[in-house]
Amino acid sequence: MNGSKIYAIWLAAGIGSAPGAYHSLTEEFGTPEGVYRADLSGERQGLSPSALRALRDKDLSAARAVLDYCSLHRIRVLTPEDGDYPATLRELPDLPAVLYVRGRLPDLSALPAVAVVGTRTMSDYGLLRAYDLGFGCGAGGAVLVSGMAAGSDSAALAGCLDAGGIPVAVLGCGVDRAYPRKHAHLMEEIVRRGAVLSEYAPGSEILPSHFPERNRIISGLSRAVCVVEAPQKSGAMITAALAEKQGKLLFSVPGPVGIPGSEGTNDLLRRGAQPALEADDILRGFLFLYPDKIRAAAARPRTAEEAKEAVTAHRLDPGTLLAKKKTPEPALSPEKAPAPEKKTKEKRAFRFPLLPQKEETEPKGSAPNEREQILARLDAKTAAIFRALPGDRAFLPDEAANGLYQIGEILCALTVLEVNGLVRALPGGRFLLT
Repeated sequence: MNGSKIYAIWLAAGIGSAPGAYHSLTEEFGTPEGVYRADLSGERQGLSPSALRALRDKDLSAARAVLDYCSLHRIRVLTPEDGDYPATLRELPDLPAVLYVRGRLPDLSALPAVAVVGTRTMSDYGLLRAYDLGFGCGAGGAVLVSGMAAGSDSAALAGCLDAGGIPVAVLGCGVDRAYPRKHAHLMEEIVRRGAVLSEYAPGSEILPSHFPERNRIISGLSRAVCVVEAPQKSGAMITAALAEKQGKLLFSVPGPVGIPGSEGTNDLLRRGAQPALEADDILRGFLFLYPDKIRAAAARPRTAEEAKEAVTAHRLDPGTLLAKKKTPEPALSPEKAPAPEKKTKEKRAFRFPLLPQKEETEPKGSAPNEREQILARLDAKTAAIFRALPGDRAFLPDEAANGLYQIGEILCALTVLEVNGLVRALPGGRFLLT
């Protein structure tokens, strides 16, 4: 079986998330190994020139190193051919050719999964709603899926953990690191109770393109998606759009009119999303399908004090909510074993190790030399977006880059820049250079 997984890892590195690529290639050549042994000379519809170049490179050393690394660190490698690969993901035209999993992924054909997503710069209201929804879904028997980011995502996962539920976190980097770094403790809690997964090989660094790609997996795993609090232009709204495209049930938490964090959620309600005032609003739709699994009214509503206590108990990064000084956790290093290396220029390459992670302090980005060193480690587009940002004032994402980039690219770049300490998120969806 491991032999066939080597070819799947090789194929995933070549095609990435190109829509239809996995299905068309495996339909033509049978299996990833069949694709590996095929003659792919000439142009092929649906494959970019860079993907074709990668697929013509028959060197399996990187894939073998990844597989060995996963075996050493107890990281499961799932492919669409495996029986426990999530069936809901097989339906996606851009399904992940490989999933890397730490922990135990629940059987999502036997239990409904609910995704709860929202802004990283949540309000007190957003914290309470995310935590309460996560707690209610966990207590009610649903699997809680989210992205483990600062703010709403991690608050919902913490609620699920506190209710004794099953959490699943989908990462935009390898599962051998925590993102953000402060969530290393949360990651280990999730691994013990549920699963942390990614389509990116261990050692994969954070790139702006990873976030919308990750979001399709969050919605793809789930039967229903609920947006807690989100500005009109945000990653959570991208997830909502993907959920609509994938035919998922879409829920939204109503918010105060005129508040930036409510613009996206209220607009979803205006366009037909179902309101979610509590977890039972979502769970009632699954009572008939899963009568022995789903429980209504399984938990009392959480309080604001309980939600804030969870931030401390789970060592969460609350975004800008509590305005506390960030004290990141050290990066996850299961065995401190040397990781494999691969020399390549391809975007989806396997890179070990990741960007250096300091144990005690976040990179501050205030000194010009330090800032340039950080930018040199990032991809060219993110660095270019940073250099185009207003440096003398707070700004909204759609003001950035002078219209040179799409809003999704800017949002993804801002997330990476914030992780690396070059920008700071402010209330109201604004950002400021540090």
